[in-house]
Amino acid sequence: MKMKKLTALALAGALCLGMSTVALAAPSVGPEDAYSATSKDGQNVDLDVTNVPEWANGTLRGTQYDGWDSADAEDASDAVKDTLKRSSEHYGTRLEYLKQLGDPDRAGEIAELEKQRAAVDELANSDVLIEIADLVELNIKNPSNANPVDPRHPLTVKFVLNKRLENLAVGQQIRIMHKVDGLWQVYEGEVKWDAASSEFYVEHSFTELSPVAILRVNSDGSAQVTPPAQQPGDTNQPTVTPDGNGQITADQLAELLVKKLQANGAVKFDRTATSGKASPKTGE
Repeated sequence: MKMKKLTALALAGALCLGMSTVALAAPSVGPEDAYSATSKDGQNVDLDVTNVPEWANGTLRGTQYDGWDSADAEDASDAVKDTLKRSSEHYGTRLEYLKQLGDPDRAGEIAELEKQRAAVDELANSDVLIEIADLVELNIKNPSNANPVDPRHPLTVKFVLNKRLENLAVGQQIRIMHKVDGLWQVYEGEVKWDAASSEFYVEHSFTELSPVAILRVNSDGSAQVTPPAQQPGDTNQPTVTPDGNGQITADQLAELLVKKLQANGAVKFDRTATSGKASPKTGE
């Protein structure tokens, strides 16, 4: 009996670990594998993706991207925040100039700049750990054959995050930084799952193309895991529904263990099978 209890406990532990595991990243991939774009009418658009020169060339130090390539996660995170703080100063200069003009027609532009500066400041002055997925320059291949990218012709870009970040899970916070007219704009996004291609991704619609940075935001420096009832892409994971107090019965746990083992295909198990021995009390 003790051996059976120990076996059940070990299986339960293995099941809990298996259901809480998130997808891990593999070695880095090239830009051509990580980006795709579609136009407003759903047509695929070929992108030309290149590394931002200031970051790719290690001899250029003291730039606004200095430190982004650090192997230390906290140093790289601080470098991003320094870049954002400098961008906030540039916002301040631009806003001061526009306000001095006293032009009422500029009110909308001023309001939008103040909104963007607030988003930049929130991230720059936060205690979160910022992980860098990429910093690239986006352009369209063969632009003469493509529609322009503007407010009337937005371009939706899908950034595949597999192999770029570790411990990915649906719902993690992503920030898309987009440099427009010399100022970094910050937009919110989240990790999504494409079951058809088995890819974690984030997407954003752009009205113009220029340097783009993809960042993951972690509140405590650890991976933010949203534990779904089943892992993305796996439609055969067994589940149970706890009661109002968050508890499950022993029978539910046993059934869950059986389904988990059967789903893995490791063993064949029949709960209805008996040992064939009669009960010493009932004789049955």
